[in-house]
Amino acid sequence: MQDPTSHTATTPPPGPEATLAESAKAAAADLTDLATRLPGGIPSARIADRLSEELAEIGQMLRSLPHRPATMSGHDFQMLAALRTAHTGGEDVAETIARALARLAAEVGGSGKVIANRPDSWEAALVADLLSGTVGPDDENLGAYRTTS
Repeated sequence: MQDPTSHTATTPPPGPEATLAESAKAAAADLTDLATRLPGGIPSARIADRLSEELAEIGQMLRSLPHRPATMSGHDFQMLAALRTAHTGGEDVAETIARALARLAAEVGGSGKVIANRPDSWEAALVADLLSGTVGPDDENLGAYRTTS
């Protein structure tokens, strides 16, 4: 029989610190997984990419305490962190973005594939113009941006 004066402890809803702790645990697990696979090739690179996203998200969470960060995906946090780093370092952020888009185009097979998920948007039109100016209207300079052999 339960003592009527006892109170059952209830767990409060997770706050920013709990979310931060869970994110850090996930990153630590990914880091452990990466360490066991090295050098590992493409699977290791995918784990490292995921780890990079998780760490960028953790950085944003730490910067935003005691409030929760804006709802963003891990890759959005990662891009924001990269752009913040470039800006803080005095880099030309527009050039950084152009170079990153050109590298993505080289990786996925062309400028058109970069915008293929939503080709008729105004954002896609601006990205297409930026890519055209960076790699040429027919992707003729795309090879200069390849990151793999």
